[in-house]
Amino acid sequence: MLTTSINEHTQMSLVLFEVRDHIALITLNNPQKRNMLTLEVCDQITEYVAQAEAHAEVKALIVTGAGSAFCAGGQLSDIHPNSKILNRIYSGFLSIAQCTIPTVAAVNGPAVGAGFNMAVGCDVRIVTEKARFEPRFFGLGLHPGGGNSWMMRQLCNWDTAAGMLLFSQALTGAEAVAKGLAWECVDSDALLDRAIAYTANIRSTPKELLVRTKQTLRSADAGKSHDEIIDIETEHQVWSLQQPYAQTAIATMMKKISSDTDV
Repeated sequence: MLTTSINEHTQMSLVLFEVRDHIALITLNNPQKRNMLTLEVCDQITEYVAQAEAHAEVKALIVTGAGSAFCAGGQLSDIHPNSKILNRIYSGFLSIAQCTIPTVAAVNGPAVGAGFNMAVGCDVRIVTEKARFEPRFFGLGLHPGGGNSWMMRQLCNWDTAAGMLLFSQALTGAEAVAKGLAWECVDSDALLDRAIAYTANIRSTPKELLVRTKQTLRSADAGKSHDEIIDIETEHQVWSLQQPYAQTAIATMMKKISSDTDV
């Protein structure tokens, strides 16, 4: 088992980072402030996402929150009508949304505003019955930001996206699963174990194969035609067939099939 602690787990650390059995884990660690995204926290998240991407043995990234909240959103005193400042606030959750490796949000409680953006910016969400997805932009007189409308239209149907963004409706963890916004709802004490177990099938998969597949999956959501995606997939599949991992896996399967046939 590969286990590396890159950030000491102290009470003063607003963001914790560790590598556990090929999985990077980012934990927002300011439960007294409901894990809000200050500029300092966003800078730390961006740094740790970059470390996870650069780490040769890390195959996926899990994001969660300490305490009873996933993330209560951005610090209100940091919000100004200035695109440069807003972009710095966005940087934390956008680094996760744009992460090159697969990402999982382990949503343990409310995900509000920018915290909602962080959750929907992950590739998959595993939630508890205490999870709650709350856009809450209109409550502050704000237009949704950080690409939230794009992410919502990729993840769910019009009714769900419009209900949350136009009518300020919140969803519980179970409701999010029912509406296709989350993968599954589990008991609170099983959340992190389940999120880690969810990655089991890819821990031996070559990292570049995961990165290329995620790139293709994102491309398929960008308005490309079926034929264009076939061309992209063919290029990457040819590359994968040239790699030792695929050659060994195919040879092993062929040997098993031959053995089964002989019996």
